[in-house]
Amino acid sequence: MAIHSGVQSAAAYRSALWSVRLIFLLSGLLFATWAARIPTVKESLGLDDAGLAVVFAGLNIGAIAGLQLGKFLTLRFGSRSALRVAVPVFAICLPGLLLVPDRIGLTTAAVVFAMANSVVDVAMNAHGVIVEKVSGRALLSGIHAYFSMGLIGGSLVGALAERLSVSLVAHFWVVALLAIATAAASSGRLLPSAADSVAGAEPGGGRRWPARLIVLGLLAFAVALVEGAANDWSAVYLRDETHAGGTAAAVGFAIFAAGMTLGRLAGDQLVARFGRVRPFAAGTLTAGIGFGAALLVGGTIPALIGLALLGFGISYTLPLTFAAGGDVPGIPVARSIANVSILGYCGFFTGPVLIGFLAHHWGLSAGLAVPVAIAILAALGARALGPVTRPPAHSRSLSAEDNSH
Repeated sequence: MAIHSGVQSAAAYRSALWSVRLIFLLSGLLFATWAARIPTVKESLGLDDAGLAVVFAGLNIGAIAGLQLGKFLTLRFGSRSALRVAVPVFAICLPGLLLVPDRIGLTTAAVVFAMANSVVDVAMNAHGVIVEKVSGRALLSGIHAYFSMGLIGGSLVGALAERLSVSLVAHFWVVALLAIATAAASSGRLLPSAADSVAGAEPGGGRRWPARLIVLGLLAFAVALVEGAANDWSAVYLRDETHAGGTAAAVGFAIFAAGMTLGRLAGDQLVARFGRVRPFAAGTLTAGIGFGAALLVGGTIPALIGLALLGFGISYTLPLTFAAGGDVPGIPVARSIANVSILGYCGFFTGPVLIGFLAHHWGLSAGLAVPVAIAILAALGARALGPVTRPPAHSRSLSAEDNSH
């Protein structure tokens, strides 16, 4: 697979970089729009907590199924073609969540919404890896920062919509149509589908899980578990364990999110200077030791500092596992991204549930010690992200990327 085929100039790389950044931002915006209005959706359908849990289960099922679909579509048609279809479908699925009368309908719509989201995830990450490769420099962490910006923007717009009592239908349709128009205007500047499609090539090849890919998947699982734990439990920890007020608890999550964004913006510079191994190890250790110290000391201020360190440290580690997955010899990029993503998603799902179980029996501080330990242990696997020797002749064009690390 020659990733340079159809790519004509450095200007095309730069244009594709901004386009894929924009798609990451739109993905974060669309998901945050839904997440910010979940309480209102719950109230409008008269759901109790158990009913909402069923909807969340539908999201998880759809997300896993969508990763497989995204892998197939990206391999068959290329990430550009997959994104040109999947982003509008994902956007339309947002107001589609409101066209349902009950819990069963919302759960079904949530499955489709999450599937579309996962297809976009696989394709945009695959395209980000290809753009990084053809540019010859680290880019993926910074690209992921735009997803974080989209999450923050969508959350703020959702909060404003709540305050102004904007209807769900109006809010969701405006965001969806904006996303469709923006994606249509920018997706034509992505790299050609020939850059990463493998239709008709290497049939059956790459279905293996080499040891390196398994390790990368486990590292993705670990860092995603840590991130998911912070997403779901940081505000609760501040409120219940440090006895912070509701405002301080909300600020704590914002501090974590800001740390994530800043870390992703800084991640590419760290990789360009030190390679992938040392930044990954430093990031996981910063996250684990920083928040672990906050748990030991106790109190609101140490917790806020710990969350900032946790967000900054863990921020660029998941993108690094994707970038390293794209380097596994003999495995198409889309397949590597999807396989690493599957294990990563399992981490996002497992972390919050595991912590809830431990918190019920031994307290939330004890439960949050688990992601702290996992972050520190993940540093031991950092060497799996190092550059690899590429014996196949068709891969020699990528040597500049390896040398940059």
